[in-house]
Amino acid sequence: MTDISITFDQIKSHLLQELQLQDPKVTVSVRETSLGWLTVQVVTDCFEGRTLAEREEKIDSLLAAVKLNLGQYPIASYSLLTSQEEVEQPDESIQLPLWSDILMAPDPNHRASIEKDIPNRPQIVTFYSFKGGVGRSTALGMVAILLVNRNRRVVIIDFDLEAPGISILFRPNAVDGNGVEPYGVLDYIHQRYLTPNENIPAIEDCIHQVNLPSRGELFLVSAGEYNENYVHRLAELDRRTWQSFYKGETNPVQQLIKDIKEQIDPDVILIDARPGFNDTGAIALLDLADTGVICFSPTDQSFDGLRWVIQAARKQSDYQGKPDLRFLLTPMPTLAEDQLDSWITKAEDWIVEHWGLPDGVSVGELYYKIFYNPNIAALSNLINASVNLLNDYLPIVDAIDASLPDIKPVIPATTNAGNRETILNELRFEAARAQDLQADNIPTIFQRTEDFPKFLSNRTWLVRGAKGTGKSILFRLFVEQSNRAKELASADVDLTICQFIAAHGESRLRNSILSSENLANYEQQVGENSWANFWLNYAVLQLFDNFPELSSIPELNNGLAALIAEEHLTQVSIVEWLVQRTRSPQAVPQASDELSKIDRWLNENNRSVWLLYDELDAGFGFGSDSYARRRRALEALLAWWLESGSNLKRIVPKIFLREDIWNQLNFVNKGHYVGRSLQLSWDEADLWRLVLRQALQSSSTLSRALEQEFGVTVGRLETFELGQLRRSLYPLWGERMGRGKKAFTHNWVRTRIADSNEICFPRSLILLLEEAINKEKNFLTEYSSEIILRPKSLIDAFPLVSEQRVDEVRNEYPELEEPLNRLQGASSPIDEDRLSNTWNLQDGELSLHIKEMVEAGILKERSRPKDPPPRIYSIAELYLYGLGMVRKGQR
Repeated sequence: MTDISITFDQIKSHLLQELQLQDPKVTVSVRETSLGWLTVQVVTDCFEGRTLAEREEKIDSLLAAVKLNLGQYPIASYSLLTSQEEVEQPDESIQLPLWSDILMAPDPNHRASIEKDIPNRPQIVTFYSFKGGVGRSTALGMVAILLVNRNRRVVIIDFDLEAPGISILFRPNAVDGNGVEPYGVLDYIHQRYLTPNENIPAIEDCIHQVNLPSRGELFLVSAGEYNENYVHRLAELDRRTWQSFYKGETNPVQQLIKDIKEQIDPDVILIDARPGFNDTGAIALLDLADTGVICFSPTDQSFDGLRWVIQAARKQSDYQGKPDLRFLLTPMPTLAEDQLDSWITKAEDWIVEHWGLPDGVSVGELYYKIFYNPNIAALSNLINASVNLLNDYLPIVDAIDASLPDIKPVIPATTNAGNRETILNELRFEAARAQDLQADNIPTIFQRTEDFPKFLSNRTWLVRGAKGTGKSILFRLFVEQSNRAKELASADVDLTICQFIAAHGESRLRNSILSSENLANYEQQVGENSWANFWLNYAVLQLFDNFPELSSIPELNNGLAALIAEEHLTQVSIVEWLVQRTRSPQAVPQASDELSKIDRWLNENNRSVWLLYDELDAGFGFGSDSYARRRRALEALLAWWLESGSNLKRIVPKIFLREDIWNQLNFVNKGHYVGRSLQLSWDEADLWRLVLRQALQSSSTLSRALEQEFGVTVGRLETFELGQLRRSLYPLWGERMGRGKKAFTHNWVRTRIADSNEICFPRSLILLLEEAINKEKNFLTEYSSEIILRPKSLIDAFPLVSEQRVDEVRNEYPELEEPLNRLQGASSPIDEDRLSNTWNLQDGELSLHIKEMVEAGILKERSRPKDPPPRIYSIAELYLYGLGMVRKGQR
């Protein structure tokens, strides 16, 4: 038999080589069907003015050199077109949406695309499973009830004609207006097959309403009345009958859907499909569905059959733009955490390999989990399902609901087409780093989080967090805008008598703050074990520098007073004084005594001080020697405060430290910081308050609209709950990301500004909006006047956000720059063998780099501890684009 792979290459290369002599723009496409046959398309202006027979003769003469012709195996079909004919050629389609027909069809030349930004109705969602007994019908029923609870109008169609059952799950609540068993799907399709021109049975006789105590409405189209005639009618609908539906003038299946839409005007149509390779299942999933929910238990038995289901769905989606697929893992067994993770990882890998990752969608957004619950099996019908059982299905409902228009307008009426352009021009989002902000702008940009009251407590000495979580802007607010800081804190604590001093930070703040070079100079002169002395004397120095009145206390060091009095205080003179103090036998008791006297003086004068320490990551320089010095210095700083700080009544430390650096430190009584530590984080409400603050302050038009519709003002932001904040953002970015994403906008945004440790970065959020506005202004097409930023502007803006975040990581971890650069072009997930080859590292060095990237939130391990090597790691979505990587299965 002919070798297909060789033939494939031979045909394409040979035809191109010969035809390019006459037409340099010729294109040759050779595609393979699932059974190994080939389809050939040649587009060249050499065919201009020639008949089909003449074109065939020309190509056959060229193929003779490789002992083939167009009518010979393995060529199944061909098209010979001019360039103009290709443009005018109608879009390809698969005539019969049945399993074998779709699998046999060649891959299309061009993937179909549909407008996915704007939600539409009705959405047709088919629940399909390759095997029965996985809870498919139950899942559909639970989803239907939850959608109805959201005030949706829902129709359920039982398309499992061979083994119908969805109707039973809603008895006795499901009856028609006359209280008799209605007609169903089989009656409708069979009768229209026999008498296509008669309206028998009428669609209203096939639909009955399910009585539910909710705002929405639920309708059911059952399979039909169970009797002997049902069996006979079903037997007549063989494969040839289904084929005739799609070749005739009228198609009873499509007419059924059309009549339901006209009769009910539903928001959602949920179809319960027949399992396996059944023609009705194929039609329900591959022809009718906008979205298919594939229900399966992640076992090898399920994977083997589903592989062909997914291949068919993907090919059909390439041809006509639907169905989109989501996956429901059901029923998931109750397992130990590591075993469950293994199941989930296996399912994720399978989904990515066979379905792929649509643009802008992460694997976690493609599937949902339902754990085994015996209470579900015990339900006689779904009407009585408890809230706890229903809530397990909420993620599926969210995905469907996110593809629908809202029930009523949520956008202020004042946000009309004219105002949209005005608002777009007014909006300003400032994503500058804290270090780059003008001091006067800090109070405007600053957004207090839920952590703020704890930060204000004198018991909180250590403030930890990843770079970019707001440590530096908090530091700068209190050091450089102290009066505004006190106002912001006033609702929680009175800081009127408190003064905020930069005990360490950027050297531009005060001459008394040492640079990294001079910190190194100090250690070189006094040795590696003198950092406790340094911090003690350094604190005394900063206090003297900020309180000139202290020089009048006679017991205090005259040398320090003289140093501070110097007209041009230099770093050299500061280091000399610190070295001298450190070398003195009385250095520690003298400095400790001075600090105590300052504390008493503050107490006597009813004053207090916060010593704030920032720049403890980059402030020591970069490189292995600098990092070792930083570790020694910080361990001494934190240990010294534990030992001495509790004796001070009026002096409080606030030490801002990067989380990964804190994790690397090891000193006596480190655990005592448990009650004195705050890990900065941004919860969802904090993030949305930050966005609204900048939006309200920059756009007066939007500010008026939001106050009128939602009562939102800058002053009221802190009182708004999460739900109110989400709704207040609808005029900015809408409620949903559109049909293709099946995600609420707030969820889509939040998950993409988070790293592998689920830490959200507010600067990345603001940068996303800043860039999205730029994108929106440059779009040539108009968009809904109801929202300012369309989903596409957010999606197109995200790569820049990722690139910026990667640049920040490179600056934050210079030692990781080269390994990060080498990930260019790699795919995620990635195993440690691939990382070893990519980085040219082995054993300990490899493990160290992986550990650093996990701690930095770039990598996340996907394999469980008991799994054999190699270990597998995924890359956070936030870093994927910036690193020039792709997700495995991206399409």
